[in-house]
Amino acid sequence: MPNFRYIDNLKLEAMQKKYILKITPLLFLFFFSSKSFSQHTDLVDDSQTQVLADSTKNYIIPDATSKGMKWSRTHNKWFTAKLGFAPILDYNANFQNQDSKNQIGKQESRFDIRSARVMVSGKINFKNPWKYLISVEYKGLDRADDASNFGITDFKIVIPLSENSQLDFGKVKETFVYEMVGDAANLPQFERLLNPFFNSRNIGVIYRHYLLNNRISLSGGIFKNWPASDKSFSNTDNTFTARITGLPKWQNDGKEFMHVGIGLRYVDAKNDIIRLKNKNESNITTTYVDTGNMDASHQFNLSMEQLWSLDNFSVLMEYVHNWTATNDLGTQQFSGYYVTGSYVLSGEQRPYDQKAAYARRIKPTGKYGAWEIFARVGANDLETKEIHGGINNRYDLGLNWWATQYWKAGLVYGIGNLEKDGITGVTNNLQFRIQWIY
Repeated sequence: MPNFRYIDNLKLEAMQKKYILKITPLLFLFFFSSKSFSQHTDLVDDSQTQVLADSTKNYIIPDATSKGMKWSRTHNKWFTAKLGFAPILDYNANFQNQDSKNQIGKQESRFDIRSARVMVSGKINFKNPWKYLISVEYKGLDRADDASNFGITDFKIVIPLSENSQLDFGKVKETFVYEMVGDAANLPQFERLLNPFFNSRNIGVIYRHYLLNNRISLSGGIFKNWPASDKSFSNTDNTFTARITGLPKWQNDGKEFMHVGIGLRYVDAKNDIIRLKNKNESNITTTYVDTGNMDASHQFNLSMEQLWSLDNFSVLMEYVHNWTATNDLGTQQFSGYYVTGSYVLSGEQRPYDQKAAYARRIKPTGKYGAWEIFARVGANDLETKEIHGGINNRYDLGLNWWATQYWKAGLVYGIGNLEKDGITGVTNNLQFRIQWIY
C-alpha cells in the first residue's frame, strides 16, 4: 500500500524548492546590488520627476519618510535596488434581485486581500544603465483567475537604445488598453472594466519610441508565452500589440492637456479556443459575462482612448472592439467601453507621465490629503446572435481619499445590470478599499 504521507512530503518539498528558486533572484538583487521614492507599481522614467512621491510632505496620517525607509534601498557599483510594497484590502457587499441570483447565483459579501505585492526595482550599472522590475504577489490586480494565488507578476528588463527609444523584455504588460498600461491601483475607479479584451502580463519584447519632445509615443510588442507552454517555441501561440498616443493639447506645464490613443491587439487562439469573460467590478464575484469556449483561430482587437484634463477635473474614455474568427460561426464581434469623470475637491491633478503615456497618482499637497469624487458608466457586450455571453452595464459613484503620498482609502457604490438569458439581473455593490503603494 502506498505511503501517502511520504508522497505528500515529496510534493511539499517540490513546492518549497519551486518558490525558493523564484524568490532567490529578488534577494540577490536586493542584498548584493534611486533617489526617487515611488508610489507606483511599475517603473517610472527618471525624467518624469513630476509623478514621483514627495517624501518631505507631512500629513495628518503618519506615513513613510525617506529617512525612515532608508533600509529599503541599497546600491553598489553593480546595482541599485529598492524594495516596494502594494498591499490592498477590500470589503465587498453585494445585494441582488432574484433575477440576478437566478442568472449567476448568490454573491457573497466579505473582506478580500485584493493584492499583496512585493517588488524590487532599480538599475544595472552599465555605461547606459539598464532598469529592472521584479515583483511577486499574492492574488493581486494583475493575476488571472486560473493563476495560482502566489507567483511572479513582473520580471521586466528595460534597455535604453537612444535618448528617445528603449527595449523592454521579460514578463511585461502588453501595449494595449489605457487601463492596463499604467497603475491600476491609482486609477479613479477601483477595478478595470475592459478585462475581456487584454492579458495582464505576457512574455515578450516591446519596442518604444518617442517623438516631438515626448508628445507622441509609439510602442509595439511581440509575445510568446513559451516557457509556460508544452509546445516548441516555433509552435507557441503569438500575440502582437501596438499603441500610438499623442498630446494634441499641452498647456501650462501639463495642467491642461488632452491625451488620445489607439491600440491594436492580435492573438492566436490557444489550442483553438478563445474565451472572453469578466466579473462584476468586485474581485470576489463569480463571472457575469462569459462567451464560453469558442472554437476559433484568432482574435483581433481595436482600442481607442482619450483623456482630457483641466487642472483638477478630468474625463477618461475608452472603447474596445473585438473580432473573433470562429471556425464554425464565422466572425463574432464583441465590445466594451467606459467613461470616467473625476473631480479633485482639494485642487490637485493627476500628473501626466509622458514616457508611459498615462496619468499617474494624485499627490496631495495639503495636510489633510486630497479628496476626489468620481463617476463611471460602462459596459461589456459579449452578446451576439450565436454567442450568448451577456451584456453587463455598470454605473459607479465613488469617493477617494488620497491621504498621503502612499496611503489611499476609497468607497464606491455601483450598480450592475446583467442582460442575459432573456432577463435583467441587478446587483448593487458597495466596496471599500484601503491601500498603501510604496
